[in-house]
Amino acid sequence: MFVSRPIFLMKPIILVSGGLTIAILFGTGGYFLGRHQSAGEPLAERASQNQKLSPDALPDTRKSAQPQIDFKNLQATLDAEKNPLVRFKLATANLEAWVAKNPEEALNWLASQPPSERRDEIMRLALNQYAETNPRGAADWALAKLTGVELNNAIIGIAENWAQQNGSEAASWFLKLPVTAERTAALENTLFAWASNEPAAALEFLKSHQDLGELSPTLRRAALAGWAKTDPEGAVTASLDLSRTMKDTAQFANTLANWATMDLDASSGWLLAHLAPGAERTAAAEELATIFANQSPAAGVQWLEKLNAGEERDRAANELAASWSRSGPAEAAKWAANQTSSKLSAETVTQISQNFLMKNAAAFEAWRGALPPGPLKDAAAQVGATPEEE
Repeated sequence: MFVSRPIFLMKPIILVSGGLTIAILFGTGGYFLGRHQSAGEPLAERASQNQKLSPDALPDTRKSAQPQIDFKNLQATLDAEKNPLVRFKLATANLEAWVAKNPEEALNWLASQPPSERRDEIMRLALNQYAETNPRGAADWALAKLTGVELNNAIIGIAENWAQQNGSEAASWFLKLPVTAERTAALENTLFAWASNEPAAALEFLKSHQDLGELSPTLRRAALAGWAKTDPEGAVTASLDLSRTMKDTAQFANTLANWATMDLDASSGWLLAHLAPGAERTAAAEELATIFANQSPAAGVQWLEKLNAGEERDRAANELAASWSRSGPAEAAKWAANQTSSKLSAETVTQISQNFLMKNAAAFEAWRGALPPGPLKDAAAQVGATPEEE
């Protein structure tokens, strides 16, 4: 079935750098933003940022007892070496000990090297090693020496490390910084990591800071997302109560979605078992539909049948179909043409058609040509049409 009506589709998540699945995978599991962007730049994906310099990043000297190193001589040797590959290999062979002994000197040397993915990765790992013992010092260095993407990614990793040591101290320190996208990213990750271990303390911190303004809902979502990674049922129950108090249905949907990135079956089952039809359930169903589309569209199609017919199922079906069409446009188009249980909007059909056309123009034309007359065919006909044809 088809109806021309507006539907709120998930906006693409724009990353500062790197890639992302459906969740913003930060450290301990990922903070799912859903279709509602945070107040600042979204956080970037990071792989185990709280680790020390990895064995893969460094030669075998790290795997045995570190020798005593003359760092003054090391610096002179590095400065004298003209081959950049040899110079960098020598530095990384001694970097963990160098960071442990004089982190700012080691980081300054790294920052002085020509930019490259390798350098940036090693510098990130070195910064996080520094943050394990002195997160404030690491943050000060990052703010003084880095900008843009490098600063954003560095400060996120430092925030997680600091929050695991002392969440209140970390959050308080970042709150005192000037308002920037990097500061917002750091606060989000701080609350996420802190609430993963101490959800009550993190939420109480937010409650006691009434001056956060528009940032407050963003940080509350981050905290609840962190909680969902370690105690999903407790987190979604608390989030549901808070959503109703704050009149913010998207908050609950976002918390449930964070659970769904880890266990889609359990989270989708919990939703149907514990929530009566209403705004919260409908908003959450939309978020879960996106995750089904990425993890298992076939299971998502079966799950749709468990939803209440009408707005709840229709909104989830639109989200499932539109999201599915990004990775499997032919399959999504075939389902859209054959299904009868949900009403698809013109916007959804347009999105499916555009994705299908870009993927395989000939197959799209064959699919469109085979559609029976009706609203679905009419909407698909507009894709790729010239003004004269329209």
